[in-house]
Amino acid sequence: MSFLPGPGAATVMRMRLAGLLCLGLLCGVAATRAEEIPHDPPQAKAIYTRNAPAIDASANQDAWKDAPPLLFPRDAKTPGQKPVCDVRFLWNEAGVYVAFHTIDTTPSYGHFKRGDPLYQEDSFEIFVDQAGDHRQYYEIQADPAGQTYCRNYLLTAPPRLTPEQRLTPEFCDTELWRYDMPLPGDFRIASKLDPQTHEWKLEMFLPASFVNRRHGGAMTPCTWRINLVRHDWDLPYNAPGRQVKFMYWAPVLPGHPHLSPEQMGFLELVK
Repeated sequence: MSFLPGPGAATVMRMRLAGLLCLGLLCGVAATRAEEIPHDPPQAKAIYTRNAPAIDASANQDAWKDAPPLLFPRDAKTPGQKPVCDVRFLWNEAGVYVAFHTIDTTPSYGHFKRGDPLYQEDSFEIFVDQAGDHRQYYEIQADPAGQTYCRNYLLTAPPRLTPEQRLTPEFCDTELWRYDMPLPGDFRIASKLDPQTHEWKLEMFLPASFVNRRHGGAMTPCTWRINLVRHDWDLPYNAPGRQVKFMYWAPVLPGHPHLSPEQMGFLELVK
C-alpha cells in the first residue's frame, strides 16, 4: 500500500468558545469570511472487507490496498499544494477500521494526562454523525502515542448557524449538550511516529455497538456524515510563540469543526 511521500453549563460553554477564539488569535490563524467556507461537502467511500486488518499501525496489509484514500487539506488559493494527510476506511459487520498517515517533522505531544482533550498538541480527530441528521455526533481525538479522548455532542433542536456555517453562540448556550465519555472496551488503536522518517501512522477500530449505536449497532451499507482533522503544532506545549496549522477534510471555520455539523462530508459504506 502506498501513502503520501515522506517529508454553570452556559457559562462553561461561553468560556470554552472564548478560549477557542483566543487560541485562534494567539496561533496566528487568519480570519475566515463566510464566502470562503465551501457549501459542497466532500464525499468518499469506505470499502467492505471480509478480512479485517490487524490494528498495528503498519497500514501495509493487503486489506488496505483497495481502500481509496481521503486526502487533505486542499487549498484552492495555493496552486500546487499537495495534501499531507491520507486516511482510509474499511468496514464490516464488526465495525469500522481507520488508517491515518502523515508526516510530522515537529512532534508535540505527551503533555496531557489520560482523559484530557488533545487538540492543543499534535492530534488526529474524526467526527462521526452516524445518522446524518446533525443531531448527535462523536468527536474522537488521538495523538502519536495512541492516547485518546472522546466527546459526545447532542443537539436538542435543529441547528442554527452563523454565516460561517458554525453553530451560533446562542444555540450553543441553550440547545447544545456535550460531555466527555469513555471509549468502549472493544475499541482498539495503534499509533507510531518514526523519529527518522517522521512518518506518523495510526490505525483504529470503531466497534459497531459504539459507532452505529443509533441504528442498534447493526452495520449495513449506509452513508455517514464525517469530518477529519489534523492539528500540527510547531513547538511543544507552553513554548512561547507556538503556532498551529489546522487541516480539515471538510473545510470549516478554523478551530470550529466541533461546532460545524452541517459542514461534515459524506462517507458511504459500500458493499
